[in-house]
Amino acid sequence: MPKMILSQLAPGMTLANDLTTAEGRLLLPRGAMLTEAHIRTCRVWGVVEADIQGDENESNDRFTSFDQIHPEVLEACKILAAQRFVLNNAQRPVVRELARLYVLRQARGFAPEQARWMVAACQHDDTVDIFAPPPTSETGISPEAVVRQEMELASLPAIFFQITESLNNPRSSASYVAEVISKDVALSARLLKMVNTPFYGFPSRIDTLSRAVTIVGTNQLTNLALGVSIIAAFDGVPEEFFTLKEFWLHSVTCGIVARLLAGRAGLDGDEKFFVAGLLHDIGRLVMLKNHLKASIEVLRPAKVGRRGLVDVERAVWGCTHADIGGRMLKSWRLPAFLEVLVQHHHTPMEASMPMEAAVVHAADFVTHGLGIGSSGASLVPELDMRAWKRLGLSEADLPEIVRQAERQADDVMAAFFPDEA
Repeated sequence: MPKMILSQLAPGMTLANDLTTAEGRLLLPRGAMLTEAHIRTCRVWGVVEADIQGDENESNDRFTSFDQIHPEVLEACKILAAQRFVLNNAQRPVVRELARLYVLRQARGFAPEQARWMVAACQHDDTVDIFAPPPTSETGISPEAVVRQEMELASLPAIFFQITESLNNPRSSASYVAEVISKDVALSARLLKMVNTPFYGFPSRIDTLSRAVTIVGTNQLTNLALGVSIIAAFDGVPEEFFTLKEFWLHSVTCGIVARLLAGRAGLDGDEKFFVAGLLHDIGRLVMLKNHLKASIEVLRPAKVGRRGLVDVERAVWGCTHADIGGRMLKSWRLPAFLEVLVQHHHTPMEASMPMEAAVVHAADFVTHGLGIGSSGASLVPELDMRAWKRLGLSEADLPEIVRQAERQADDVMAAFFPDEA
């Protein structure tokens, strides 16, 4: 077995022996595949070399089928295989066969106690099975069909449609909007709580909806009310990949960052950018709610892989959660501004309003980069530098934006979810 010094180690290499520190602390078990994070850990612990598997056979104990392998060892080796082959199409026969041979080889000399340690200590998604039968669920997802089904099953509160009507009516007055919103006591309380947070920074307390509408603005508060009312419609969505609170924390923070970026870029309509950020991933909730199996088939491989979730969606579904979200907002008759920004938050330069779409795109990048909340993606999405340059901002703007966003996120979440504060 070749012994390699730290500078020679590379992701994808497989350990031939347990990797330990000078003090004997076990860092990784034999058979583990090295990643960049593992190599960084070696530097931190002062590990200078490692035994890497070569071509020579260390044991005559060859396995020819999975039935011959200890169940715990088999589970651990399958996990290694899922990680190793994650960038390949697991439904291709050649990939599946090579993965099978990989497991049979890795299982040699792999003790059950090592397998138990690896499964317990190493981060992995043990629901990914590269040897599972080919998926039989939906392929070629149609955004229009998804939206049509959601509309048929829609459980949006009646107040949502009343607010939408007032927003689309040019004759709506501030007093009329306040009257409509006041019909929903819980919504009214959340809006008043929010406009009194540092998110707005008003010097004196605002204690009535009519005053809130007057100060914040009719369209701005109406947009905000729409965003808040939508949140309740997705209670009960499966939480295998993220909790709803994590999802809305990500979304709220994205909205806050979008509002801050828009202000720095000199764009009007802070509230519209906040609501666009709040709803940017709504298509993912729609899919989880009505097409769970199809959602799992993109969320699981993206969770352990090295591809962006939106790229996996496009490859498997033929569309993305952004496409579905944009059409969903259109069906709800929300302003075209929100529809465009949600649909193009991953493709801002293709939008009819690229400058505005760039705001939500950059906000999503920043929020993922901070690791605040979760929307199912394990990787930070790629930033379109054309969009960033169009905003006219620099990296020097980020520390203050991040500071404000972190401070405001807790206040806004407490306003949106008062029962969990």
